[in-house]
Amino acid sequence: MSDNSALEKIKTKVKSGKVIEILIVLVLAAVVLFIIFTSFGNEEKTASADSAAYAENLENKLSSILSQISGAGKVDVFITAESEGEKVIATETIVDEDGTVTTTPVFSGGDIVILEEKNPEITGVLIVADGADDLNVRFNLLEATASVLNINQSIIKVYTRNGDSK
Repeated sequence: MSDNSALEKIKTKVKSGKVIEILIVLVLAAVVLFIIFTSFGNEEKTASADSAAYAENLENKLSSILSQISGAGKVDVFITAESEGEKVIATETIVDEDGTVTTTPVFSGGDIVILEEKNPEITGVLIVADGADDLNVRFNLLEATASVLNINQSIIKVYTRNGDSK
């Protein structure tokens, strides 16, 4: 008889609609959480893709220009970047009479106004060049790279290319 009474209690609750309401709320919460986590994952992938594209673009440009230095020969460059960069947005600050400070972003044409875009922070540069065994060429590569990227020379390493890969 206890099985029938438990079954009857479940039927009564289902008929009252409470269980259905709870299930609907749980399903909606699961859908919202799924959407939130999916969107954060996509933003992270986009940011790291932007950082990789930025580094790759710099590598290509730097390889091309450094190879034109007298005696450098073929030059390959590898750049590592730590951050994803930063966007500085325009904000408007309003101070109410009671001293409450409210800061809101400034919009123009439906888009947030961006004052400045900071590039990812470069944390290391590796240069491999045919002519790097000559100290003058090595110094010129090091100095040119530090100047162009506006970074400290201590994070730049210059090596001679292996003779087998010419």
